[in-house]
Amino acid sequence: MSDPEQETWRPGASPETLRQRARLKRWLRETLDARDWLEIDAPVLIDSPDFEPNIALFRATLPDGTPAGSLHSSPELSMKRLLCAYPNLPGAYYLGPVFRANEAGRRHNPEFTMLEWYDNGATLKSAIDTTISLIQSAREAVGLSPAPVEHHDYGALFRRHCALDPYQADTDTLARAAGHLGIDLADPADMTRDDWLDLLMSLVIEPRLDTAALTVVTGYPASQAAMARIQPTRFEGRDIHTAARFEVYGGGLELANGYHELVDPDEQARRLDSAGSRQPSPSQQHFLAALAHGLPECSGVAMGVDRLLMWLTGAEDIDAVLPFSARRV
Repeated sequence: MSDPEQETWRPGASPETLRQRARLKRWLRETLDARDWLEIDAPVLIDSPDFEPNIALFRATLPDGTPAGSLHSSPELSMKRLLCAYPNLPGAYYLGPVFRANEAGRRHNPEFTMLEWYDNGATLKSAIDTTISLIQSAREAVGLSPAPVEHHDYGALFRRHCALDPYQADTDTLARAAGHLGIDLADPADMTRDDWLDLLMSLVIEPRLDTAALTVVTGYPASQAAMARIQPTRFEGRDIHTAARFEVYGGGLELANGYHELVDPDEQARRLDSAGSRQPSPSQQHFLAALAHGLPECSGVAMGVDRLLMWLTGAEDIDAVLPFSARRV
């Protein structure tokens, strides 16, 4: 008799989970449509416009081997161009597949479903409120009671759990802290300062977040702003600058990442240049031209739908909420 665990031709998700998945996607669309937000079909095959060098893309080629672009990791550039062109839209959203190479595991799949939205006129606070409201309503839609909500400062979390100041600590200090906390890397030579911060966040802090709560984290370092504004604030009596960014966790599982969006085309061009792109790709050039035309005040949020379903159902592995994860393709 065959071992059920080896029957990878079968879907990973049960019939009931597949029904919950379909209901969740339908409910998300109905909820955002009720806000008069426009659902957008963003191009999946793009050149290579990602501004974040840590995200690896799947490359596409023509039959003769000629490069043909990449599969998108986010619809961000297309959606912002849309708002630049039609600034009177109350909001826009994308619900569909995105792709990130080298991401696989219990919480990651190279192809996953993302809900990404841009709320015209929204501040960081209102974006947080919308995100929490959407997640709480999703819980109610599947028969769960609202979760408690906690708010934490990034710097305070690092001080409490890692005994360091994440805004001042250099690479060596972060590496030593990781070693003291039991993190041992085979080849740490290529780790940047932000790589160490991300590692400490994921391996030390996230597992200590309240498993029953929705946790909102703000105050990320300015170096982790990507396409968010930079804002002045204070930490331990010092003036610092942080990213106008937040993340929402369900237990220790990251569900959503949001920005108060940068609208300055010159600053965005400088960040693009510092990310290592010698010459902007055509879609990046289109995006910068759209910013020069004018992006309205807005906040954008990206939410992992598969992750959200994991949290709602209590699944420990993303394979259990997907019809066919990469392990079954």
